[in-house]
Parts: sequence; C-alpha cells; structure tokens
Amino acid sequence: MISANSARTISIREVQRTVARAFNLTVAEMLSPTRVQPVASARQIAMYLSREVAARRSYPVDRGSVIHMPAPPSFPRIGIAFDRDHSSVMHACRKVRRRLRDDLGFALLIDRLATDVRAHAALSPATQEAA
Repeated sequence: MISANSARTISIREVQRTVARAFNLTVAEMLSPTRVQPVASARQIAMYLSREVAARRSYPVDRGSVIHMPAPPSFPRIGIAFDRDHSSVMHACRKVRRRLRDDLGFALLIDRLATDVRAHAALSPATQEAA
C-alpha cells in the first residue's frame, strides 16, 4: 500500500515526530510505557510507518555486490527506537495491517500520515541521519 521514497532517507525519529504531532502528543508521551488507548494506538501506527517508510538503505547481497533496493528497518531496530521489544513491533505491524484491511477510514489516515512523514522529511535537513 505504501511505496518507498527512494530519493530521501526518512528516519524513525521523523516518523515519531510526525505521528506524535498528528495525534497531539509529544514524542516522549508516545514512547512512554503507558497503555492508554490513544497513546498506544499512535505508538503502533508510528511503529508500522517506521517499518513501511523509514530508513531504506543499500545492503550487500553477495561477494562485493550491493543492492540499492528498499530494505525496511528491522523489527529489533524499530523496537530500540521505541524502547520496546521486537515482538511488540511485530504485533503493532500485524494489528495495523489487519485494521487497514477492515477500515477504509483508518487506511486513509495511515496514507495521509505516510504522506505527511515524507513531506516533513523532505523539508527537514535532519532526515539524512537514519535514526
């Protein structure tokens, strides 16, 4: 559903900022251990978007070959950025994907947030760092 933006490197931190702003939260609130529904939902969406649009990099394939195709950040890497375990990230991604199938309004929200992340990243000089 969400295509990679290969021209820019989008950091997980930028995803966190954009989603927090959209849900009227601070990044610290979103990363906190709270399980309050609005915060937990925003956190899960940010984890999903981190997997879908953040930090696509080149990676080695075999003896000296390098592929410059999109490679999403790993679940453990996203977990570190959110101070969570990789299994929490996997659960969040599954939950968001399931809801995307069943809820058109939610799908439109996720698409708008992905667009916002890319737009903010294009304007921000700090996006060259892949957090």
